[in-house]
Amino acid sequence: IETSFRQIRLFALVFICLCALVTGFAVWNSYSFAEKQRQKIYVLDNGKSLMLALSQDMAQNRPVEAKSHVRRFHE
Repeated sequence: IETSFRQIRLFALVFICLCALVTGFAVWNSYSFAEKQRQKIYVLDNGKSLMLALSQDMAQNRPVEAKSHVRRFHE
């Protein structure tokens, strides 16, 4: 009886460790997937189709956006 309790305790400990490993891997993998998806932006092309665009730093687009705003204002 004593050895069977030790075996059950060992199996339970191994099972809990394996569950923790699988859970940790799943959380890490989902976080890395979400991080990759944050880098992608889908843009609607004239209301017809979706185009994939990569996200960039906002400071890189400031001059182009400013010119576009001025042109739109004068339209």
